[in-house]
Amino acid sequence: MPSSDRPTWLIPAGLLLLSAVPVVAGGLRLTELAGGARVLPDGDRIASAPLPVIAHIVAVTMFSVLGAFQFAPRFRRRHRRWHRTAGRILVPCGLLTALSGLWLTLFLPPGELDSGALVAVRVVVSVAMAGSIVLGFVAIRRRDFGRHRAWMIRGYAIGMGAGTQFFTQMAWLAAVGPLTTSGRTGTMTAAWLINVMLAEWIIRRRGGTAGAHPAVRGRRARADTALPV
Repeated sequence: MPSSDRPTWLIPAGLLLLSAVPVVAGGLRLTELAGGARVLPDGDRIASAPLPVIAHIVAVTMFSVLGAFQFAPRFRRRHRRWHRTAGRILVPCGLLTALSGLWLTLFLPPGELDSGALVAVRVVVSVAMAGSIVLGFVAIRRRDFGRHRAWMIRGYAIGMGAGTQFFTQMAWLAAVGPLTTSGRTGTMTAAWLINVMLAEWIIRRRGGTAGAHPAVRGRRARADTALPV
């Protein structure tokens, strides 16, 4: 097996592992909303807007799980039709994730440790995620494969923030103790920044798209099968 192909299964596996905590938490929350026992905190606040919460959980679950397989180059090469079909699902799911998250940020009563700064960060993140997915969709309609890939990587990285937040908050708990308002704001913001910086590193590691002619970007994207989306 070529060295470039050997570790590629680790990428989607790692992304699925990263999404496991929010996906499981979302499943538990759906069970609560369906009348099951409450095992997660903040249940009364979440239950005040069940439809946006359900839409957000279903959309982000589909987005994170399907999106992980877009990072498996050998799988994508062998199943190009699947890649296109999954993309048609990922775009609306990603937009619904971002827009429902924005609605919940603006209209759901704030949590006990939610600060004004965290609300502002969530608004910026939701808008950035939606914008990235729209730009990725526009790029693929123009057959600009390089920009499509770059923007979709950015959108996916933002959408996976909840998974990274588990680790940043665990680090805070281990180093400092129980979360505070500033700790919650800092750990959640740090998780999104980590994901965005990693996304930019991945994009630039393969040459990026800035300054390249669309035709050049398209040829590079088709030739470079190691990049996702």
